[in-house]
Amino acid sequence: MKSPEAVLRHALLTDTLVAIAVGMRVSSVLAPASAAMPFITYRRAGIQRQQTLGSPSGVPKVTVEFDVYAATYETARDVADKVRAVLDGYGGSFDNTEVKQTSLENEQDDFVTLAGADLPPVYSIKQTYDVLWQEI
Repeated sequence: MKSPEAVLRHALLTDTLVAIAVGMRVSSVLAPASAAMPFITYRRAGIQRQQTLGSPSGVPKVTVEFDVYAATYETARDVADKVRAVLDGYGGSFDNTEVKQTSLENEQDDFVTLAGADLPPVYSIKQTYDVLWQEI
């Protein structure tokens, strides 16, 4: 199965600065309850497929949200800046899937209580990216 999200995750995990900050803690949708901070989650938030006269164009636009979680605002901001440096303008391939272009569309700071956690609230920074990728 082709997944532009997997391409973006691979780009983050293979970047030295992101790897130093979060290690392998980049999870789809939910992080493990035992995940140390900081960590990153991502999810597909939507997809638009443009139609031609006969069929879809094969280059859809996927909206992917990345959430950075950290115990301090400074750490969350630092990791989010590292993520942006990798993904904003990114294009590349992984696992037989090609991402044509990635662009940061929105960024939002927050302070949240993680579900199921008996810990104090944490800082969160959500980045929303539009991703053009080769589907066919």
